[in-house]
Amino acid sequence: MPRGKSHRRSEAAKKRVEAVRLGRVGIPKASSDFVPACGTGSRHTVKTWPASDVTNHCHKLVIPEGTPDKKFVLVIGASHLRSFVDGVVEMTSGGIQFGFMSTPGASAADLRLEVLNAVIPREPDAVCIIAPSNNLTASRHPEEAGQEFERYLLAVCSRWSKVFCTGFVPRLTESREKQTVFQQEFHRRSAKLGIPYYQVADYFPLDDLDLWCPDGIHLSDNHGMHILKQLIWMFAYEFMELSAPKPLVQSQATPPYKSRFVPRVVVKGVERSRPSSPLPTEWTLVRSSRKRNLSGESECLSDSPKKRVVHHQRDHSPVTFSECVIPSNPVCFSPAILVAMETVSPSATPDVCTGTETKPVEHPIKPVVSKSRRVRQKVCKSTS
Repeated sequence: MPRGKSHRRSEAAKKRVEAVRLGRVGIPKASSDFVPACGTGSRHTVKTWPASDVTNHCHKLVIPEGTPDKKFVLVIGASHLRSFVDGVVEMTSGGIQFGFMSTPGASAADLRLEVLNAVIPREPDAVCIIAPSNNLTASRHPEEAGQEFERYLLAVCSRWSKVFCTGFVPRLTESREKQTVFQQEFHRRSAKLGIPYYQVADYFPLDDLDLWCPDGIHLSDNHGMHILKQLIWMFAYEFMELSAPKPLVQSQATPPYKSRFVPRVVVKGVERSRPSSPLPTEWTLVRSSRKRNLSGESECLSDSPKKRVVHHQRDHSPVTFSECVIPSNPVCFSPAILVAMETVSPSATPDVCTGTETKPVEHPIKPVVSKSRRVRQKVCKSTS
């Protein structure tokens, strides 16, 4: 179905918006006095490599033999790694072994495909990603290059957990402003994913032409590549140190404080000896109803507070008898409960108050009148 005029207008509007956006954040224009330069260093003759089945670019993977006492770091990049792969420039020996996966002419999108389809026979302890400088010409603007670089980093992180990045090697054929914008975009994308990013552009001044070969793109084997190998080794060593788990420091318990001078307390006076209490095995059974004398006779307790006799035996012989007065514990009951208790089981003592007793009627006591007063009263009555 053919599309109408409205669709063509919307497509034209999208192109205008894209043009404005590229004018704001697009590739900065080179200064009028910029002239591409050529390096004065030397580089080995490029050897023929087999083409990759994934990207159709030349591709080569070099993995060293494993050593138990050394860490293995895999470096992934483009044509700047040719000298390392071909053995022209050897990496610095130390506690780290380096493997290389080089794909000359590849951009971030090509390197992403190579990483996803690569077969690594040895698991690396860390992976070093060299930012692709080929995106300077393969991408239309820095934002597009940043998006491809971010997808490339995500693909690497999906396979390995310990990853760090380095900036791309600057070129003599591109303006400084353009390369700075791309470096910043790559750095921003790396920081967004929390991946360490190490700058290398400051170590390659553009006015030192001996660091590049005559094409102005690749580093020279006699100068530039030696600086690059030192940087890779230094960044890898720093990253391995930072990512290594720190040993747990056990907190040592502080010993208790011991005073140097112990005060001595002297108490003057007569020391009183405390009576020794009998052992639990020497206790005797005390019954509440009766007590038994030494003669074996039992006597009933009186109505007074109960007295109990405790036998203390030492060496299986009776020594003394001590009386223990145990007062009864008073308990208050309601009158109804007392009446019920008296009905069921009458008490032997008559002084149990149930609360229902009637008080006796008290008659008022008449005052006693003396005889002399009675005589006087009679005399008064007779005279009246």
